[in-house]
Amino acid sequence: MSHEEIVRKTLSSRNAAGLLKSRESNTVEFKESFNKNSTAKYAKTMAAFSNNRGGYIIFGVKDNPRTIVGLKSDNFENMSQEQFSDAINSLFAPAMDWDCGTFTMDIAAANGTGTVQNMKIGWIYTSEAEYKPVIAQKPNDGEKINSGDVYYRYRARSEKIKFAEMSRIMDERISKEREGLLKLFEIIRDNKTANLGIVNYSNGKISTPYGVDVSFDRKLVTQVLKKAKFIKEGSFNETDGIPVIKVTGNIDLAEEVPVPEGNPDETHPYIQKELAEKLDISTQDLYALVWYYKMKEAKKYHLAITVSKNGKTHKFSNFALQFLREKLKEFESSPTELEEIRRAYKNRKKVERVNNG
Repeated sequence: MSHEEIVRKTLSSRNAAGLLKSRESNTVEFKESFNKNSTAKYAKTMAAFSNNRGGYIIFGVKDNPRTIVGLKSDNFENMSQEQFSDAINSLFAPAMDWDCGTFTMDIAAANGTGTVQNMKIGWIYTSEAEYKPVIAQKPNDGEKINSGDVYYRYRARSEKIKFAEMSRIMDERISKEREGLLKLFEIIRDNKTANLGIVNYSNGKISTPYGVDVSFDRKLVTQVLKKAKFIKEGSFNETDGIPVIKVTGNIDLAEEVPVPEGNPDETHPYIQKELAEKLDISTQDLYALVWYYKMKEAKKYHLAITVSKNGKTHKFSNFALQFLREKLKEFESSPTELEEIRRAYKNRKKVERVNNG
């Protein structure tokens, strides 16, 4: 089932009074509304889901009593997934894999008049983390999060992890690493070594048998991994032969695109919010400067890392930090230049519509 189908099924069973039969659980949390200022609260719940088996935050549902009220504003639909990813990933690491969506459903009014109301529901699904535990990177006073905290989903609550669950996570991690090594050794033994390479799924780098490393776009690697997981979970009939993941379309192998060496978290350590803090400017000014100087087009400055079906985390290098510091210093002698960049960024969509018209 799709995420929407799962959420619909969760909300479909109601008693005569219109109250939901489904309760909050290890995999479900209800929220009456979505508020951008509550991002840290959502991030804590998402981290707890990630460290357990994954789960849904469903917006537009009142928990006490458990009734569907629908979203009253467009806050959820207008949420910037890029900014939301930056916010949650500045609080917790490793990056969480999440997806979101909205739909409407017809709900009979509770007053018994037979009136049907069309209500909007939003949802955020967080996958079970591939590499646990997901850990708090910095404190948040509002949610009483301390750096190093690990949250886990216990029934209907997101709480600091207890010894038993942490011990199980570490045992599972060790077991997974051992199984991965054994599987790799079996592949090497069966295929010998002349034409073997190694794929690093965290950064898309392939070590070839020719002594040259190449990289695929992380988005493509993520799609391949999700397809492989889909096959593993039973959609593929294994009696028909080895599963083949077919890549369609053109693959650009342009050699002139530089691929940064090393771990992206080290070569490009700053998400947009952190880069803005380093530069002591607002995030809006940062967006304007990045757009104006086309920094997202140069891997020397920027990498886009896919963290969900529709969302990416944009990470920036020390080269980007140094470049923008120099530009800001130049603006000190010409303050109107920054204002012009702000104005151009604000009017960019209007200009694009005129050019495309």
